[in-house]
Parts: sequence; C-alpha cells; structure tokens
Amino acid sequence: MIPVMQETDFLLLIYGLVVGLVAGGVGGILAALAGVGGGLIYVPVFYTLMPQAGEAIAMPVLASMLAVVLTGSFSARSHYRLGHIDMPGSRQLIPGLVIGAGLGLWTTLHVPEALVLLGLAGLDLWVAFDYGRDLKPVKQASATRLCIALSGPVGYISGLLGIGSGTMLVPLLRRSLPLRMAVGTSAFCGVWMAGCGVALNLLLELNWQSPLQQQAMFLTGALLGMLIILPKTTVWAVALHDLLEESALRMILKALFFALAAALGTAAAVTLL
Repeated sequence: MIPVMQETDFLLLIYGLVVGLVAGGVGGILAALAGVGGGLIYVPVFYTLMPQAGEAIAMPVLASMLAVVLTGSFSARSHYRLGHIDMPGSRQLIPGLVIGAGLGLWTTLHVPEALVLLGLAGLDLWVAFDYGRDLKPVKQASATRLCIALSGPVGYISGLLGIGSGTMLVPLLRRSLPLRMAVGTSAFCGVWMAGCGVALNLLLELNWQSPLQQQAMFLTGALLGMLIILPKTTVWAVALHDLLEESALRMILKALFFALAAALGTAAAVTLL
C-alpha cells in the first residue's frame, strides 16, 4: 500500500507542475499587463483541473489566492524597478484590502460554485467596459479617498472570487494615476491582500485543514511550476507594458476581458444545469 501511495503522490506532483507551468505563464502575463494578479485565470484552471475531493469551489479559490501571491510578487517587483508603485497610497489601501479578503475567502466555504463563476463573469464584463472608455480627470485627493473607502469591499469580493484586487482596484486607481502606475500599485497591494487573507483563514478556520491536506501534492507541484515560469513571463509582460501606447493596451485588455466573461458565464450556466 505504501509504494502505491508514494507513486500516486508523485503523479499528483508532476500533474500539478504541468498545470502550474501553463497557468503561471498565462496568469503572469495577464497580471503584469492588467494588474489582476492572475486570479481570473487561476480560478477557472484550478476549478477545472484540480483533483476534486468534495470541497466544491472553496479549494480552487484558496489555491488561486496562493497563486496570486506568487504572481503579484514577481509583477510588483518588476513594476517597482520601473517606478510604477505609489507607496504612500498602498499603505492606506492595504489594511482594508486584507480584512475584506480574509472575510471573503472564508465565505467561499458556504456559497455555491455557480455564484463564484457568475461573479467572475460579471467582473470581467465591468472591467472590459471600463477599459473601453475614456475617463475624465479626477483630483488626486478625491480619487484616493474613494479607493480607501472601497478597499474593504474590494478586498471582500477579491477573497470571495479568488482574484487579485486589480480587477477592481486598477479601474479605480487609474482615475488619478497613469495606467502603468495603477497596475503596479494594484499588484503590490494584491500581494499583501492575498497573502494575509490566506494566512488569517488558515490560522482561524479549521475547516480548511482537511481539503488542504488532500490537495497538498497537487498544490506543491502547481506552485513550483509557477515559480519556474513566472520570472520570465512577468518581466517580459512588464517590458511590453512600458512599450505599448495606453490606447492600444486598453483595447487589448477590453477584448481579453470580454472573452473571459463569455467563458466563465458559460461555465456557470453548465454548472447550474
């Protein structure tokens, strides 16, 4: 029995490694270009490919938040080197984001999977619409107050849906910052939000222990695959971000988010049926 279990664990590790390489490649590029932390890619990937053990959507969301920490770390580091992070603003945003994300992630233990998929699809549509329109200039102080006030709700939705805060935070920040600064600041905040939100849940909620143990080998392989691929994809994507005109980048992101919304909406409909 022991050799069989060891072989099964090894196969899960290799399987997770392959999944991590693919998800990390796509998610890293998306994170660096749009500041979304890769969660919009990771949740569907983990939901589809993770070996299920009766935990429904909760474990894919938790796994996505762990992946967001890795993706956001590489993306934030690259943006920091290029001076794309508003550090004073980040310090004001992080507390609300962390508390909200911790509560949102805990909520995934108690909601149906279709709700999460529909939520992701709805966010994609909103972001696609927002990227496609020109925004009127807003005073820096006014925009900062708005972002701080919404940091708790943004964190909660991010934790519930397993995404980086950038899906909502970038559109808010770009009302007072250039797009590349909004993306870099969001990536930095998202690392703290996801990491602390996961830590709070694992320390305070015992119901995470059993599914986490069941998926340990798969998650180890997946995170290892991301560590291998992310340094290359994020650096390349951030450099591309610095070269593209903002109008061209906005159109690319608009088309991408519309496509993601359609895919996630279809998945939610299949789940309900």
